[in-house]
Amino acid sequence: MRGNKNNKISISNLQKNLQNIFYLGLMKWKGEIFKGNHEPLISKKLFDKVQEVMAKRGRVRPDKQHHFAFAGLMKCASCGCTITAQYAKGNGGIYTYYRCTKKRGACPERYVSEVVLTEQIKNFLQKVSLSSQDTKKVLAALEQDEALAKENAKNEVAVLKTQITALDTKLEKLLDVFLSDALSAEEYAAKKNRLISEKVRIEEKITDFETKGLSWLESAREFVLSLNQAANLLSQKNLSEMTTFLKTIGSNHILRNRQFIFALKIEYKLVAERSEANQNSLTFPTWCRGWDLNPHGLAPTAP
Repeated sequence: MRGNKNNKISISNLQKNLQNIFYLGLMKWKGEIFKGNHEPLISKKLFDKVQEVMAKRGRVRPDKQHHFAFAGLMKCASCGCTITAQYAKGNGGIYTYYRCTKKRGACPERYVSEVVLTEQIKNFLQKVSLSSQDTKKVLAALEQDEALAKENAKNEVAVLKTQITALDTKLEKLLDVFLSDALSAEEYAAKKNRLISEKVRIEEKITDFETKGLSWLESAREFVLSLNQAANLLSQKNLSEMTTFLKTIGSNHILRNRQFIFALKIEYKLVAERSEANQNSLTFPTWCRGWDLNPHGLAPTAP
C-alpha cells in the first residue's frame, strides 16, 4: 500500500491508522474525545472488531522461526499451564505435537499430535458449518424478514407518535386547568410529572425502533456468515484461521486427555446440538426450523 505521495506505508503506520478514532467521526484534543462535524467513514462496530483482531494477531512476529497453528489457543485442563508445541521425529518424518509446558511442576496430561488435534477441530467445525448454497438461501430469507420488520416498525412508530400527540394535548389542557385555578400547584406538578414521564418512555421507545429496531438482523447475518466461514475453513489448509475462528465463537479452550474442549457461545452451541440431532448435517431449512434469530442470538421457539 502507498500513501498520497506514493510512499510505501509501513506496518506501524498502517496499524496507527487503523487505531485512529477520526474515522469514527470523533476527534481527540488534549486527551479528551470530542464528536467531530465530519461524517464517519466506518461504524463503531467495525472499528472495535478491527481492534480485537489486531490485539489477537499483534504478538505474531513476521520473522518467527517456527509457526504452530494452534499455539496460544489452549490451556492445560489439569494444571492451567499454556499448551505449547514442538517438532518431533518419527516414522521417517517430522511431526508437530502439542503438550503442557509443565511450568507448575509435574502434569499428567500427555501430548497430542497436530494431526489428531486438527481432526477433532474439523469434526466440530462440521457441526457448525453451513454451505455457501444454503447460506444464500438463509440470507435471502432474512432479507424478506427485514422488509416485513421495517414495515412493522414503521407502523409501530406511527402509533407511538400518535400517543405522543395525545400526551401533548393532555399537557396543554392540564396547563389550562391549572391557570384557571382549578388545580393546586402540587396537584398540577404531580399530574404533569406523570404525563412527562410517560412521554419520555414513549419517545425512548420510538428511538429504539428507529435506531435499534432492525439491529438484530445485522447480527443474524453475521452469525449466518460465520457458519459459512466454518464450512470454508474445512476446505482450506490454513490452520491458523481455525484458531482465530475458535477464539471468536467460544472461550476457555483446554486440552484434557488429548481432547480439545471449550465453552461455546450459546448460539453456536444450539446449532451444534441441532446438527448432532440431524447426524452432523446442517442444511437449510432444517438448521433453522424451530429457531428464531433475534437480538439475543439464536434461541429456540415453540415448534
